[in-house]
Amino acid sequence: MDGDRPLISIVIPTFNRADHIGRCLDSVVAQSFEDCQVVVVDNASTDDTVSVAGGYAERMDLRVVVNELDHERSFSRNRGAEVAGGRYLLFLDSDDELTPGALERAAEFMADDPGNRFFFQILRVIDESGVTVYRPRVGRGTMDQVLAEGNPLSCSGVYVERELFLRHRFDENPGLVGSEDWHCWIRVAAEQLPRICPGDGAVLVDHPDRTLTVDPWRSAELRFACLTAGLLQEDAARRFLTPHLGLFRATQAHYVAVKAAGQGHLMASVGRFGRSLRHHPRLLFTRRTAHLVRLWFRVLVPVKVR
Repeated sequence: MDGDRPLISIVIPTFNRADHIGRCLDSVVAQSFEDCQVVVVDNASTDDTVSVAGGYAERMDLRVVVNELDHERSFSRNRGAEVAGGRYLLFLDSDDELTPGALERAAEFMADDPGNRFFFQILRVIDESGVTVYRPRVGRGTMDQVLAEGNPLSCSGVYVERELFLRHRFDENPGLVGSEDWHCWIRVAAEQLPRICPGDGAVLVDHPDRTLTVDPWRSAELRFACLTAGLLQEDAARRFLTPHLGLFRATQAHYVAVKAAGQGHLMASVGRFGRSLRHHPRLLFTRRTAHLVRLWFRVLVPVKVR
């Protein structure tokens, strides 16, 4: 420790996760690295989340903060960062887990290079039986291009120097919910590009209460409009995005096209796909477009249930 200051503060926002937060905290207890603090920020839960979290007080350096009112998770993450005592912040959602050794690998990465002020470990999405269903791909090219093309960081498993984060924070605009992490990391990256820490980091468990892919395509489109407008209003973020602005806009339109196709809205999907190609024609020759075409065929030729 740096005096009484832990190296890492793990910030865990939560709301009505009594059935999941124990699994999350167990993954922290199981870490071989102990120079850390845990800050759970409860968003006025109506179940036993606070009681379950508080039960870990004797097993870790734990602080539980309870919001008096129901706020979005950005508020809780920001509040957790404010009260945290660590030099670095690690964000972890309360229904996610850390892989064994994740904190130790991160600490070694920090020690190897003091310039590692903002970095992430690759995450995995698993189903409730433990089978991996998705693993984000980190695209080729410079990290500014990677962040323009999407958000491989997510939120769980991202480490950022506390002082650096507090200069930017999560935007608490309700219109950004679902993309608040992408919005935040681009603004942080405009000051300090993120790096990839070797080894797995967080595991996201896809369960029925999770909201990974349930938002309607129109909502996603409105969210991206809010995301883009907000970033382009900030000088540093606008300069960061300008070299890859076409790719940034195209990625969003393509995502909405996939959403619309998956929800059976073929014409809307085709229209958004055309928009994505106008912004960045090279998206035509990608695996994501091949996936989109397969979705179109499913809409045109639905599989008959026997």
